Amino acid sequence: AEWLAFIENRDLSLANLESFDHMDRMSITLFCNVIREYALGGEVQDEARSLSPNGLWAEIMPKNKNEALFVAQLLCDGGINKYNLSCAGLTENLLNDIEVNLGLATHEEVDEYFDNLDKEGEAENTTFKEEE
Repeated sequence: AEWLAFIENRDLSLANLESFDHMDRMSITLFCNVIREYALGGEVQDEARSLSPNGLWAEIMPKNKNEALFVAQLLCDGGINKYNLSCAGLTENLLNDIEVNLGLATHEEVDEYFDNLDKEGEAENTTFKEEE
């Protein structure tokens, strides 16, 4: 569980911020750029690959453990876990955790919607008879 082990064992004295709440526009831009470089394998490729407790991620991840877990989960669920670092121990799926708060339809609601569409389509197909 590389990400989880990193988060639990990192040197918090190296972290540049307590929480995302303390990030200004410039900090957010820099943080997003590091994630982008991680995803694309750019300039910080070697540093991004390393989950050393005193490396790049130790500096840019917030001290707040829940927020650090969120970032790790986002990298894993977002399909940008470029280096296949282990995501074991994180929540099953970030979207499962927050989906109900997004105002999106649940999987059951989507399935029900499509079932109803199929039924409506079948009903329409049976009401029209070809004229002889």
